[in-house]
Amino acid sequence: MSTLSPSFATLTKLKLVFSGFLLLPSLIALVGILLAFITVAIDRAFMSQVPAEQLGLLGLGVSGARSVLSTISGAMMTVLSLVYSLTLVVFTLAAGNIGPRLLTSFSQNRVSQVTIGMLGATFLYALFVLYMLVEHDEPRISTIVAIFLAAASFFCLVYFVHDVSQQIMVDNAIGRTQRAFRREIDRILLEEPAESEEEYRRIPSGEGTSIVADAEGYITGVDIERLLQIATENDCFIEMKVSPGDFVFPRTRISVQYGAEDKLAQKVQSCLLLADARAPEGDLRFHVYLSVEIALRALSAGVNDAYTAISAIDHLCASLSIMMQRGVPSSLACDNEGTPRVWCCLINLEDTVSEALHILRRATNTNFQVQLHLVKTIGKMLETTPSYYQKHLHEHLLAIASSAKNEIKIPLDRREMAEQLSLARGKSLY
Repeated sequence: MSTLSPSFATLTKLKLVFSGFLLLPSLIALVGILLAFITVAIDRAFMSQVPAEQLGLLGLGVSGARSVLSTISGAMMTVLSLVYSLTLVVFTLAAGNIGPRLLTSFSQNRVSQVTIGMLGATFLYALFVLYMLVEHDEPRISTIVAIFLAAASFFCLVYFVHDVSQQIMVDNAIGRTQRAFRREIDRILLEEPAESEEEYRRIPSGEGTSIVADAEGYITGVDIERLLQIATENDCFIEMKVSPGDFVFPRTRISVQYGAEDKLAQKVQSCLLLADARAPEGDLRFHVYLSVEIALRALSAGVNDAYTAISAIDHLCASLSIMMQRGVPSSLACDNEGTPRVWCCLINLEDTVSEALHILRRATNTNFQVQLHLVKTIGKMLETTPSYYQKHLHEHLLAIASSAKNEIKIPLDRREMAEQLSLARGKSLY
């Protein structure tokens, strides 16, 4: 898109290409072609002058080598088709039973990428060696390498099947998404300091110049370094009104500019990367809503899988608790002299936690088992959460108590819920 900063957009798109089934498998397959030329050249340069018995190598001859290579190339193409079929089956199961947005994590799986690349490399290696052989060749090294590649491909296939069997287990999928969430938190907090309460006071007061979007789409990235450079060069302050994961319309306000005489609309617009779908890289809310989606799907009338919902709630609340303990990344960027230049909020933790728990609370109203577990989980969060966030958690407990009063009719269940709510409220340690 013309509104994108070339270096920022290119880097982000390269990450997306590397995370799919195109670039890495293709590169590994190309290594197989290169290896074919190298081994054939070695055979022609050295092996024809040395007896096979002296080196302890295979002495199949051209006809025997052709038979081996033909068998390997045919088998690899068959297995490659099987691997692609299994991958599509996993995609179908993930989209239908867990959540369609999980397909992003499945396509980023390195085991699948390496297995496809290895099978493709072995197939192309055997095919190219077979093509280059002539009657007077002694294809010893070429044949041995083909056999070793076939053996390596077999073990890759075994591990691939094992990995696929683990991927389609819903609990493993939930845990994998939340581990990715925590890694993203760690990565961002390593690059940026934690947010402090005084940061809000450094935003300029008064009216600024609004900058609007010129296209529609989800914000999948914000080039903070470029924004900082623009603000420093123009001696101004830029307050971003959007965050990664937001959807913007044309003419939607995306930022406010304070202090500069020239309008910086085009430059600020170039710092946003827009796409048709949300991406997990840099968008912390994506991982939160992914677990919420899994829980909602499990609680739907068509699925009605309480234990999957419980697993999603456990992992999600653990991640939110960790984030509330550590704090969110700083939204303020300063220049080399310490002058505030850019405000860009990557995630509003209070709003995100409240929205996720509100959705889960409403969805569990008709499922006593999951609702009771949600109360227990919020109680665990209160044990580890700083006092600043505890009021939000207590509000959710009060809301659950109110809805339980209207929904739960059996006295025994009402008493159990009341006891659990009382225990949860008393677990504040801060």
